[in-house]
Amino acid sequence: MLKRIITAVVCIAILIPVLIFSDTWVFTLVLGVLALLAVYEIAGCINVRRKYLLSFTSYLFTAVVIFLMTTFFMGFDRFIPTLFAVGYAYLFLIFVFTMLSCGNIKFSQAAELVSATCYIIIGFLCIFLLRHWPDTGKYLYLLIFIGAWMTDTGAYFAGVLLGKHKLIPKVSPKKTVEGAVGGIFGCMAGYAVYGVILDKCFSISVNYLSLIVLSVVIGVVSQLGDLVASYIKRECGIKDFGFIFPGHGGVMDRFDSIIAVAPVIYGIMLFLPEHLHMFG
Repeated sequence: MLKRIITAVVCIAILIPVLIFSDTWVFTLVLGVLALLAVYEIAGCINVRRKYLLSFTSYLFTAVVIFLMTTFFMGFDRFIPTLFAVGYAYLFLIFVFTMLSCGNIKFSQAAELVSATCYIIIGFLCIFLLRHWPDTGKYLYLLIFIGAWMTDTGAYFAGVLLGKHKLIPKVSPKKTVEGAVGGIFGCMAGYAVYGVILDKCFSISVNYLSLIVLSVVIGVVSQLGDLVASYIKRECGIKDFGFIFPGHGGVMDRFDSIIAVAPVIYGIMLFLPEHLHMFG
């Protein structure tokens, strides 16, 4: 427990300045490093880390996407087609290398690596895109972290204090239905407090109804992201994805919910009518 607390304090101390400089290259660099570490962890999880043609192609693809993020403001119209082109090249190379291995690499392994790599990159990419959302990006992207962490906190305390009925014991034996409900309420509370702070302290127009509805969605998605990660670990027979955070595991252990939440919030913002946006 002491190790977990110390790690959490150190991570918070690092996170705060990163968030302060979220409008600079520092934020993009940190997202890139985390994405690379997450792909590295997944490669080890599915036993393809030593299949160098596959693993290094995945690392290179991740690095190229991060580089594209840093040049994002050269034009969105160029960014998206370039991203698709790079993505296709990655898929094609992975499948070609798998074929040329003549059975040394199973197609199922290649498919697992590709799907996990894309899942990770999309998650971190959406954090970046939300941070640079016009006008309100500096408030929007924090909903990702607040939602994931408050859901986790609410689920933990509700599970410890009230948990009786197992949620999905074959995937995560400790999670309970009561904890899941507590997680949703934890997200609602976190978003409500965040809205009040923006409203009263920064004079930001807050649509509380949209914010609360979003909190219910994110409370569910965050827990599903965590369960997906737990399922992968159980399938691979491992306890943690990595060890970069002593007592907490690896990047995927700490960012599993965040990776799931970020694309959902970004997708909602893309299709939500402007008058229903959380912040005006």
